[in-house]
Amino acid sequence: KQDVAGSSGSGSSASYTLVTLTSGQTLALDVGCEVMLRIGTATVKAATSPALVDISTGGTIENGTSLTKNHLYMSTIADRTITPTAATVKLLVRGGYSVK
Repeated sequence: KQDVAGSSGSGSSASYTLVTLTSGQTLALDVGCEVMLRIGTATVKAATSPALVDISTGGTIENGTSLTKNHLYMSTIADRTITPTAATVKLLVRGGYSVK
């Protein structure tokens, strides 16, 4: 029998949360937060480079770049925000975040 990693403890840190944003809201990402755009369009805002790591491609994206649907991104530096460019945006988020 093999032990399954992450099989014990809190489920909140290991699971994704569906976050819905509307025009005028922003999603602020903590360091280590992962985000995947599922519905709508959104851009990333960051004062320094890189804005986010694109885990799906192994590359990075910069300030003002539109997120690609179904790509998994990670915030590796503080003060990264996601801004919707559609009326309604749905994202899967894992890790620390806040909606403003």
